Amino acid sequence: MSSTLNRTLAFLVRWALTLIVAFVILFPLYWIFISSITPKNQLFASPINYWPSAATLENYFYLFNRLDIMTKINNTLLITVFALAISTVLCMAAAYAFSRFNSRGLTIAFSALVFSALIPGIVTARPLYDFMRMVDLVDTFPGLIVLYTSALIPFTMLILYNFIREVPLSIDEAAEVDGANFLQKMIHVTFPLMRPAIATVSIINFITCLNDLFTPLFYARKIEVLSVAITTIPRESSYQLPWDKISTMGWIIVFPIILFVLVFQKNIMEGIMAGGVKQ
Repeated sequence: MSSTLNRTLAFLVRWALTLIVAFVILFPLYWIFISSITPKNQLFASPINYWPSAATLENYFYLFNRLDIMTKINNTLLITVFALAISTVLCMAAAYAFSRFNSRGLTIAFSALVFSALIPGIVTARPLYDFMRMVDLVDTFPGLIVLYTSALIPFTMLILYNFIREVPLSIDEAAEVDGANFLQKMIHVTFPLMRPAIATVSIINFITCLNDLFTPLFYARKIEVLSVAITTIPRESSYQLPWDKISTMGWIIVFPIILFVLVFQKNIMEGIMAGGVKQ
């Protein structure tokens, strides 16, 4: 009887904690959404309305028609797709080399590459901006793609490296017995096994690119992406902010992220577990 009671209590406590955490995480998202569809004159109504009496899409029409959100979305997709493709291809090849060959130079290079992720972007912003200006890459698509790619490489490298290390060497040796050379082993044997890890880093890196505010804000002026679009919303005055339009812009930014996480959450967890544990 006591064991049944203990299991019931554990079940109730687990679900109570789950619901509390879910509420803490989801309620702000819900509040952003209802603020985006609430008429401006009802936004700060008292008592609080947890659902607007007259929902409207006026704020969305305003952002798409007046602030040209589609151009910002296209810019974001262009930069993100190229950054994801370049960083994934480079890290796949580099992770294979780091995991399959051992030397002091490779160990130092890998450690330096991973350590670079610990350096805040603000620390290197000034010298990097001067370098980008010297080579005429400031406020250009190639420049932003290079910056986004360099920011994605350390995390992508770490996940793919640990994933490849879990692939037995016997698979490569069997391919050698069948006459496969180095490139054939890498392309036709190892890379197909990396699909779960590649899917995981692609999803997480996509979210990272959408959330990046500092890079486009500091290194670009004319090229606008979604993360900095919120700064282009005109203020009504120095002391009044258009919270309805800010909430709408926030929801436009966060909705694709929510959608990706809901659809690919299983891939994310499996890839992290597979590539985040060393042998």
